[in-house]
Amino acid sequence: MYDAIIVGARIAGATTALLLAQRGYSVLLLDRDRFPSPTLSTHLFFTDTLSAFARIGVLDRVLAIDAPRLRRLRFPYVEAPFPTVDGRDFALCIRREPLDAILVEAAAAHPGIELHTGTRVTGLLRDGLQVVGVRYQEAGQAVDARARIVIGADGRHSLVARQVGAQVYHAVPPMFAWYYGYFRGVPLDDPPSAFAVRGAYPEIGAEYAASFVFPCDDGLTLVGFGVQASAFPAFKQDHRKHFFAGLAQIPQVMERIGDSPLEGPILGTGDLPNFLRVPVGPGWALVGDAGCHKDPHTVQGMGDAVRSAALLADALDHWWQGAVDAQTALAEYHARRDADLLPMYEFTTGQLEARFSEEEWQAFGRLTWEDPALARARVAAMAHAIPPVEVYSEEAIRSILADR
Repeated sequence: MYDAIIVGARIAGATTALLLAQRGYSVLLLDRDRFPSPTLSTHLFFTDTLSAFARIGVLDRVLAIDAPRLRRLRFPYVEAPFPTVDGRDFALCIRREPLDAILVEAAAAHPGIELHTGTRVTGLLRDGLQVVGVRYQEAGQAVDARARIVIGADGRHSLVARQVGAQVYHAVPPMFAWYYGYFRGVPLDDPPSAFAVRGAYPEIGAEYAASFVFPCDDGLTLVGFGVQASAFPAFKQDHRKHFFAGLAQIPQVMERIGDSPLEGPILGTGDLPNFLRVPVGPGWALVGDAGCHKDPHTVQGMGDAVRSAALLADALDHWWQGAVDAQTALAEYHARRDADLLPMYEFTTGQLEARFSEEEWQAFGRLTWEDPALARARVAAMAHAIPPVEVYSEEAIRSILADR
């Protein structure tokens, strides 16, 4: 019998496990993969994630990885330096194999966490409507384990979410398909920056395309290319060919890459739905992509994972310390999670833009380029150095437009 069973040991799951174990709770942490192990990701994370890594005691190991400290965000709609939070003013882009391995090793080393990798969760155990545990397969044997709560940190196709029937809301169909590869020896810009640019690829019917260039660890640079979702069926017919042909139509990226060689495969997917799920119910909760997934073009996933982990750990601690009952604690997590995620979710999915006329939204964009303070605020909100609602909400934008 554990306090918590967590399904999924990557960023959301490992962070939740460590935050709970630090408070003296017992955790069973399960993952089907063995680590180090790759996973699809844009890899970029901001100061909110760095602060979370400090809180769970892994920041020194993360900073020891030889990834350039990225001081500036250069996106199609904003350019500004990263804000300083807890003495750190940079973002990092690190491959998931070394990054997730650090988190998993930290979890394995904690006496309050029992980690099992290479295991497959096959179902949930119930007492009436209450989830009371999981059944998993390990070394060919079925094992039952019980806990006060089962936490799904198992990604956008979460088994936990599926088995409990977690309701989806604010759903938006896939917007883009994204592919990426690692290039060796791409020169750094000055200051080192996370760079993205818009483009098009009409040959496959993509009126909208985009690319990103994120200097990464081990002398590599992560280069991505994305097309609108409607062009994905044509793109995936020969994704390697279309990846390079699409990049060739974006001069800023090709000038940066030059003759740097691709190292390894080109990876990607068009399976990028946008949704929030109800993240709580009797005996269960969801964190990370299991509870909220959105297109990666605003690079929010890793920060969302660690912040939702912290909110859930706080709520469970309130419950288990006797400050509130289980229903109140889980409802508190749901409300605080949505308040944290919705502003950037609505910006990412275009729901925020839809509340304005085309002229108003264009005016907001112009002001961003004309006013360095607004540009810095937009980057600070993306990094969650300030609450995103202060910039990415209808009220905030209308106030900005009215003041000008």
